[in-house]
Amino acid sequence: MTRFSARYGVMAACLLAFGSAAHARDRAATITILDGQASLIHAAARMAAAEGVAIEAEDILETAPGASLLRLELDGGATLDLGPATRVMVRPPLGGAGANGAAPVAYVLEGWAKLTVASTSQSGKAVMASALMDVTALERDLVLHVKGAEAELFAESGKVQTLVASKTGAPAPTNVDKGAFLARRADGAVGVTPRPAPAFIQAVPRAFMDTLPSRLAMFKGKDIKLNPAGRMTYEDTQAWLNAEPRMRTLFLTRWKPLAQDEAFRRSLVGQMAQHPEWHKVLFPAPAAASSTGQSARKPVSNPVTSAEAVKP
Repeated sequence: MTRFSARYGVMAACLLAFGSAAHARDRAATITILDGQASLIHAAARMAAAEGVAIEAEDILETAPGASLLRLELDGGATLDLGPATRVMVRPPLGGAGANGAAPVAYVLEGWAKLTVASTSQSGKAVMASALMDVTALERDLVLHVKGAEAELFAESGKVQTLVASKTGAPAPTNVDKGAFLARRADGAVGVTPRPAPAFIQAVPRAFMDTLPSRLAMFKGKDIKLNPAGRMTYEDTQAWLNAEPRMRTLFLTRWKPLAQDEAFRRSLVGQMAQHPEWHKVLFPAPAAASSTGQSARKPVSNPVTSAEAVKP
C-alpha cells in the first residue's frame, strides 16, 4: 500500500465514522457560548467548534489557550463551562463513578471546568471525573482545575463529595463543605481548607464569575453541521492516548483507523511505553498460531478439517 493510498484510507474511514453518526446525533449537550477558539473531536474526526453544535456522549472538546469560555448546556438543565487550555470528554462511558452509578457529566483531562446543576433535586446525578479525583455527588456548583499531577476543587455553593487519589494511589472519600477548597498536590498530599487559596482565586477564569442566562432556546430546532478539518495526527490525540488506563482503553477501537497512517503508526510504536495496550492492536497474534495453540489444548474431532485450517 502506498503512502497516499494509506492516508486516503484513513481519511475515508474517519469521514465514514463521522458521517454515519452525524445523520442521527444523540444530543447530550449543546454549545451555547463560545468566546474564543475550540475543537470538537467526534469519533476520529476533528472539527472547529461553533455555537449551536450538538454534542454527543464521548465527544471531546478542547479549548485554545486564548479562549475565554465555552459553555455547554446539558439535558436536564445543568451547564458545564470550560476555561482556556481545557480538554474534556462529555459523558464518558465510566459508569459507576457517581454515587448513583451514573456516568459522569464529563471527564476533565486538563484545564478548568465549572459545573452548575439546575437545582438541588439533581444532587448526586451530575458528577465529574479526572485522573486525580472523581466527584461523586454535589449540591449545586463546583469549579475543578486539573494541571499535571495536581487537581483543585472549589465547592462554590454547596457540599461536594469526592474520591481523591491518595499517596498510595487508592481513592479516599473526601467531603468538601460549601465554600471550602480541596487541593491534591503532586506529592500526593490532600488538604481541605475553609476557603480557596489566593493563587487559585487569581487563576480562576473571569468568565466563571459571571451569571449568564440560558441561550439554549436560541438554537432549538437548528441543525448546525461541521466539516472535518483534515486528518488527525498523533499529536492531536497524544494527550488522550497517554491518559490514565481507564480512559486510554476507550480509544483502542475508536482510533484504530488512524493507525493505518504511516506517521501515526510510527509515533504509536515510538511511544509504546506510554500506551502499551496498543501493542496488541498494531501487532496482533497470527491467526494460524492461535489456531495451532487451540488445537494443542483440545482433542481434534476432525483431523482433516483441522489440518486444512492451518494451511497457509
